[in-house]
Formats: sequence, structure tokens, C-alpha cells
Amino acid sequence: MNLRMITASLILLCITIVGCKQQEEKIEIVETQVDIINDEFPEKKQEVKAVLDSLFLSIQNKDIDELLSYHLYSDKFTEFRDGLHRTGSSENEQYERQLINNISSFDYNLGDLKIDVFNDVAVVTFNADFRPTIGEDIVQLWRQGTMVFVKNEGVWRITHEHFSPMNMEEEKNQ
Repeated sequence: MNLRMITASLILLCITIVGCKQQEEKIEIVETQVDIINDEFPEKKQEVKAVLDSLFLSIQNKDIDELLSYHLYSDKFTEFRDGLHRTGSSENEQYERQLINNISSFDYNLGDLKIDVFNDVAVVTFNADFRPTIGEDIVQLWRQGTMVFVKNEGVWRITHEHFSPMNMEEEKNQ
């Protein structure tokens, strides 16, 4: 009788397992393809624009800690400024601190602003009219700017800056 009971239990167990297997749902994971070249990423573009606006507001407010927080300082951080050699994180931080210490106010206009997003990387280009007040003097600086942002841990940070003087005489003649 024990053998019959064991056999019956095994048969019931097999039927239960097979029945459960048949009821399992097939879960299919569909991977969404991201076209980093042709997709516009409008939400991310707005995020980058908001960071850019906050960055320049931190300069106007002379808030060095906030200004520095927009940078992703590492060995991969690079900067070009005014035709000089490439610099890195420490030189950029020193420059930003000097800027904040030397100005009493800062006005600006970003002409021809373009924000191109490649998923978690954004390239921001513009023609800048920077007008810092240093001492009593308002200095007008026309610069072409490029900033590369990387979304790191959910936050957009600058990993590259490039500022070059604009030839305004050429601009007027066109």
C-alpha cells in the first residue's frame, strides 16, 4: 500500500508541475532602440537648458560653490580658453574662483544657442556676449562657447568647456 501511495503522490506531483508550467506567462522583454543621432531628446534638452541657466545665475549671484557644482571634475575634464593650451579640473576651478572674486556683477547674452543631446551627453554651443563688471568697469567679452555636458548619476554636469574670442569686425561685415 505504501508503494501505491508513493506512486500516486508522484503522479499528482508531476501533474501539478506540468499544469503550473503550462500556466506560466511568457514575459518578453522588448528593448527600445535609441537613435542618438536622430532622436531629439526634448526632455533632456530642457534639463540641460535649466542647468545652463542656473550656472549663469550662480555667476550673477557670485555663488562659487554652486558654480563649481555644475562641473564634473575628473581626469577627463578639459578646457580650452582664448587660444591657450588645454587645461584640466584644477585650472578650471582656479579660473572660476578668480572670476567670482574679481567681478561685482555679470550680465550676459547667449546668441545662437544650440543644445544637441546624444542621450546622456549634450553639446551646447553659443555666441556669448559676456559683460562682467570688474571694479568700476564693464568689460564686454564676445566669445564663442562650447560646453559638453554628461548626465552622471541623474545630474547634468560639464565635462568640457571651450571659449574662443569672436571677431566682431568680421561679424559686422557679413
